[in-house]
Amino acid sequence: MSVSGITTNGINYIKGTELEGMSVQMMAAIVMLEVGETKKHEAEMKIGEMKAQNDKAKKLNKLIDRMNQELGAITKDETKDKNARGKILNKYYNEAKKLGVDVSNWGITRYKKNGKPWSKWQGKTAEQCRAITSTIQHMAENCNSDNQTQMVKLQDFMGQYNSFVSGASDMIKTANQVLQGLAKS
Repeated sequence: MSVSGITTNGINYIKGTELEGMSVQMMAAIVMLEVGETKKHEAEMKIGEMKAQNDKAKKLNKLIDRMNQELGAITKDETKDKNARGKILNKYYNEAKKLGVDVSNWGITRYKKNGKPWSKWQGKTAEQCRAITSTIQHMAENCNSDNQTQMVKLQDFMGQYNSFVSGASDMIKTANQVLQGLAKS
């Protein structure tokens, strides 16, 4: 397709395209609306990312609450209590791993025994368990902090969208004024 610009009575055209016969102002308005639509799409994607982060933070907080509820029932640091803590960590291992928690320091080894999944865990002190739950808590807080940063970006996208839509509206008004002036001539 060849495109050549020509001018007739002060109105610009692009010959050989769907824009042929359209004023420069209308073409600019179309471009602004397209860019605005892109910004709107970026904002929608950002909202999706923020929702996912918020959901992850909620899941992490629920995990911490359940773990702390069970771990809090164990007050002594005897060998049997260490083993009980290991069992509790083992119980939440898969859920934590799916949420992206680094479980390498949980002391749990997963393997197959006679074709069936088995777990072997090491006992944990109360202090070690507090460190693990503290790590999960920090992850949840980071999700919330990241969402605050993403909110600023979302506001920027929405501001750009509003600016482009407003600019397109102004261009359409200008094009209409030009056409009205030509019609009166």
